[in-house]
Amino acid sequence: MTQDPVCGMKIEEAQAFATVQHQGVTYHFCSAKCQQTFQANPAKYAKAPSAQKPR
Repeated sequence: MTQDPVCGMKIEEAQAFATVQHQGVTYHFCSAKCQQTFQANPAKYAKAPSAQKPR
């Protein structure tokens, strides 16, 4: 399970509406609106690389 970085909704990665790669990190989104919001200003929503959890 992961969290949409824009709205905070918890979603299953396989059920994500869309995914976006940003600075080597994959982000999952619940909707087109959240994906577009992220892509318009990724610095606002992207996690700092040191804050990423290893998988």
